[in-house]
Amino acid sequence: MAEHKEVVVERLYLREPNTDKLRKNAAARLRHLLANGWRETARIQKVDYLAVHFERTGHPRLKDRLPKAAPVVQGRFDRRPRQDGRGGPRGGRGGGRFGGGNRGPRVGGAPAAQPPTPAAAPAQPAAPTTPTSK
Repeated sequence: MAEHKEVVVERLYLREPNTDKLRKNAAARLRHLLANGWRETARIQKVDYLAVHFERTGHPRLKDRLPKAAPVVQGRFDRRPRQDGRGGPRGGRGGGRFGGGNRGPRVGGAPAAQPPTPAAAPAQPAAPTTPTSK
């Protein structure tokens, strides 16, 4: 197996422009990288920061060694559609800022139309039918 090499470029910010004094966080980051096996290969002085190149070699990470999984292709219509009308921004179906969708009866406005029930119709007696002759 080939040798694994990682390269990182870090910006280490300075306390004062055009000096070598690093900020506390930058100094701690430098110490951390050096303690974890990184080597400083180049240092480029800028006005506000140092651009420091680090590299390390060794065994590749487990993430790099494992084979890549095949991407799962999911089409637009493969998903189950929503049945209750919810979804989308702010609840969908009239779910605006104050009135979310499907939250009970409406307040105000015309009442919902109800289908007539058979008991509501008045019962009329059946008229006797007599045969009529011509």
